[in-house]
Amino acid sequence: MNPEVAEPELCDPIMSELVIRIRGLRAHLRSHIKGQETAINKTCSVLERGCLNLAHPDRPLGSFLFAGPTGVGKTELTKCFTRYLFEGDNRLIRFDMSEYQNKEQLEVLLGDGNNSNGQIGRLFDLNRNQDGNLRGGTILLDEIEKAHPDILLILLQVLEDARLTLRDGTLLNLSKFFIVMTSNIGASEAMEMRKSSTETIERVVFSLIKETLRPELVGRITEHIVFNRLEYDVQVEVAKLLLEREIDRLNRQLGYLITYEESVLELILTEGFDSRFGARPLRKCIERLVGDSLVSQMMNGRKTAGTLSVNGQQGTLLFR
Repeated sequence: MNPEVAEPELCDPIMSELVIRIRGLRAHLRSHIKGQETAINKTCSVLERGCLNLAHPDRPLGSFLFAGPTGVGKTELTKCFTRYLFEGDNRLIRFDMSEYQNKEQLEVLLGDGNNSNGQIGRLFDLNRNQDGNLRGGTILLDEIEKAHPDILLILLQVLEDARLTLRDGTLLNLSKFFIVMTSNIGASEAMEMRKSSTETIERVVFSLIKETLRPELVGRITEHIVFNRLEYDVQVEVAKLLLEREIDRLNRQLGYLITYEESVLELILTEGFDSRFGARPLRKCIERLVGDSLVSQMMNGRKTAGTLSVNGQQGTLLFR
């Protein structure tokens, strides 16, 4: 008989704890992000290398360009892996790049040099530890294609040597950060290619990205990922996930014990899923439908517990 091979022991307890946590990363992301298996695998490959210090020490831990339709999980995946990998608040630093379309906005970001280190400096100050050093985390740049070209030039420096100099002379070392850029470039084209293979859609989207963004910027990004559009079975999974989160929140916060019939998911998708915005409106739809049903229970003096079902005549939810 061959002896069983034991898992190797790691001498460094800190590294051992980190490895154990990273082992659970893929399963954690799969439980929260639906219909994006390829995106999760590609993302985890970069995250694992970065967290285990295999990335170049003078660059960010890893960088991503997340492309694809709106509401398919690009930002949610970023939030999810940041919460999992980094403990504490202020570890996700987010910028909506549609707010920085003019060159004048550089002063808003970097400061004007008059005792002001700009929005970037203020946000990163929240990320510092007691010694004043940046703790690391994720920098999220939403809709990167909308930023002014001069702002993208600054991003080149960040991707190349993980350094950013503010107007007051402050030097930020961003080597402990992952950088995620999201983009809607090619999203409309991808939505129209319903009968095309994933590979064909990726080629079209990547071609449009290269036409829109500076090639030196695209070339410095560690991983380019096109997210899938959400087919109906995935939409159901997302609706179920969000509904159960809301039910769990109401249970923990208020002690309400709620279950639901499967027909509730169909109503949620009819009311809340939009082909233009994907799953993004679902959360608000669930909060409205479930909240309205609870208000009705309370106003009529009934208990806030039971099984949610569909009132077919009114298109609302009620308790049975």
